[in-house]
Order: sequence, then structure tokens, then C-alpha cells
Amino acid sequence: MPREIGAGFYRSSVLAALTCVLPLVAVAVTWGGVRFAGTWSPGPGAPLIGRVAVGFGQAGAVLLWLAGALWMTHALSSRPLAQGARRRAQRWLGLDLDVEYRGPAPVTRMATGFWWDGVEYHKSEREARRRAGMNARFHDPQLKWDGLWAVVAGVTVFPVTALPLLGVIGGLGLAAQGRAVTGLVTVVAALAVAPFAWRIFRPVADEFLGPGAGTRLGRRVRELETIQADLTQTQAAELERIERGLHDGAQARLVAMGMSMQAAERMMDRDPDAAKAILADARASSRAALEELRSLVRGINPPVLVERGLVDAVRALALDVPVEVEVHAVVPSRPERPVESAVYFAVAELLANVAKHAHAEHVTVDLTYTGSALVATVTDDGVGGVPATPDGSGLAGIARRMGAFGGGIEVHSPVGGPTRATVSVPCAL
Repeated sequence: MPREIGAGFYRSSVLAALTCVLPLVAVAVTWGGVRFAGTWSPGPGAPLIGRVAVGFGQAGAVLLWLAGALWMTHALSSRPLAQGARRRAQRWLGLDLDVEYRGPAPVTRMATGFWWDGVEYHKSEREARRRAGMNARFHDPQLKWDGLWAVVAGVTVFPVTALPLLGVIGGLGLAAQGRAVTGLVTVVAALAVAPFAWRIFRPVADEFLGPGAGTRLGRRVRELETIQADLTQTQAAELERIERGLHDGAQARLVAMGMSMQAAERMMDRDPDAAKAILADARASSRAALEELRSLVRGINPPVLVERGLVDAVRALALDVPVEVEVHAVVPSRPERPVESAVYFAVAELLANVAKHAHAEHVTVDLTYTGSALVATVTDDGVGGVPATPDGSGLAGIARRMGAFGGGIEVHSPVGGPTRATVSVPCAL
């Protein structure tokens, strides 16, 4: 308990320091502006319209000074304060609030001798680079979002997290004035709320400390472009695989069958036994060609998936894995066909990885529907050590395919196992 109180008091104090700038500036400027504007007087004998005009002038001046002070404070402090708050959110809450700030635009020397910074011309390279840096800093959409965080946190996080610190200071002040009991009660109450006061940080950080709307849109566009490129490459590779399989497999066998039957037709009258043998070989080739066509089609879309759905298709898939696989499914009905196919091939890829690399003896596949997402979890008792991020591994393709549907993959694989890979896709059944 003392440790929680100490940690809560420390975190509340840090958050109060990170969110107090705009409120304190607003209070100080408003108080000073009102005091200064109050020295303007229309005179005791001024008419009503004169007193109203002076009143509006005083209020307008205070608001103008307040707006200017807040804008300057926001431009100079919102970014470093928001970055400090993000570091605390990641350290204390485990929130991943990665944002991207705009870098300076490249500076180009024109044929006229002037330097272009992407917005305007300058006489010197130094001035162009300075203005490019200023434009990148003060016209960054993320800076506006950081300013919104500073405003919202100033009226929500700051008043709550400042309570423990103000309570302790006030209690010590009361004790110094001889009111020891009241001061002690105030200090105890302030310390008691400290472990809870800083928790207001999570909901506000979730909503306002992440990337801004424009940044999120740009990031999503880049993700969709990557997914589109990957799907295009995958489609081209699939077509090449089908073409190669037809050309080198079934087509070659069908040509050979045609030649064999032509030879059998010529030999039927003079050597029936040899013709029968040739026809028997052709029948065997037809079976092999049919099996190759089935294998080729199975890679496109398994018949069991089309006819019986995801659950039975995964159970059929488990029978072909050289490891004991147990399938548990709680899916009330079938999802949409593209989602069903994507999850099926993701599970197939995960089971193939288990068979190749995990050295596992038992695998469990859980298929569930949470009401908003279809979830497939593959757990094995293998050696573990799979990277948590799919970048650069065989899981990257699964992540991109799931990303096309707004889903993703999470991998938990400590060294020594077990490994748990969870694929989830938002969908409606």
C-alpha cells in the first residue's frame, strides 16, 4: 500500500506538471489582463453607451491577449509536453501511441539564384532552411492535435492529478499554522486519493495522445497502398502457379493421353493386347491428371471450404498436418466468403509453420466469434521463440492479408514455448 501511494503521488505530480502549462498561462494572463484593463475608466459622468463601449473594449482586449498568449504557449510547448506524456503512457500504461511529425521540406536552388523551400523563395540557403523548419514545425497537423490534447488535458487531467499535490501542500501549511489535526487529515486524504487520481490519464491519452485525424488518414492510405501492392503480387504469383501447373502437369498428361489413344487406335486390329496395355496406361495418366487438377484447384479454394464452411474446412486441414491437431469451434454460422477464405488460408499457413519449425507434438486450433470479429487461435507446444512482430518473417503475408479486412495477427511466443498466434477479422455472420 505505501508503495502504491508513493507511485500514485509521483505519477499524479508528473502528470500535473505536464498538463499545467496552458491552464496556468490562461489564469495568469486573464488575471493580469483584467487588472490592467480595469484601469481604463470612462469617467464618472460618462453616458451609458460610453461605459458599455469601454466594457466591451476591456473584454475584447483581455480575450485578445489571452488568445495570443495561448497560441504562443501552444506553439512552443505542446509538442514537447505531448511527447513527454506519450512516454509516460507507454511506460505506465503500455499504450503504443506512435505518431509521425512532419520533417522540413527539401530546399532547392533555382536557376534565378533564389532558394525554394516548398512554399516561398529566399535569398540564401540558410534562410530557406530556417523557414522550411518553421513551416514543418508550426504547420504540422500533428501539432494541432497536440494542442487539442493540451487543452483537453488542462481541463480534465490537470485538476484531478493536482489534487494530491495541493492537498499535501495545503495540509503542511495548515500544520505550520498550528492546526495540526486538520493538516494531518488533509495530508492523509490527499495521499489516499493519489493512487487513483492519475488513472484519469488513460482514457484521455487513448483519445487525444495518438496520431491526429490527418496523420491517421495518411497512415491508413499508405497501409492500403501496401496491401494493394501485395495483393497484386500475390495474384500475379497465383496466376503464374496455375499456368505452370496446367502447362507442366495436366496439359502434358492430356497430350500424352491423346497420343497414347491414337497409338492404341492404330494397334487395335493387329495387336489388341498391346493396345489394351496402352489404354491402361492412358487411364492411369488420366487419374494422375485429375489428381493434379484437384490439387491445383485446392490451392485456389478448397471444395470443402466452399461446400461446408470454415469449421469443417479447418478440421479437414488438420487431418493432413503431421502433428496431432485438436480443433475447437464456436462459430454459430458462416461469415462472408472472402473473410472465410482469408482466415482459412491464415490457419493453413500457421499450421504449415508449426509443422516445419515448431517441433511440436500437439496443436490446438480455436475458432470463435465474439459478436464483432471472427477469431482463430493456433497454439502449439513447440520450442517457441517466434518474433512478436511479423515484419521480415513468414507471418508478414498473413498480417497484410488480414489488414485488407481491417484485421490483424498477434503472436505470443516465449523461448521454450508455447506459441500462440491469434488472427482476428472484424465481420458479421
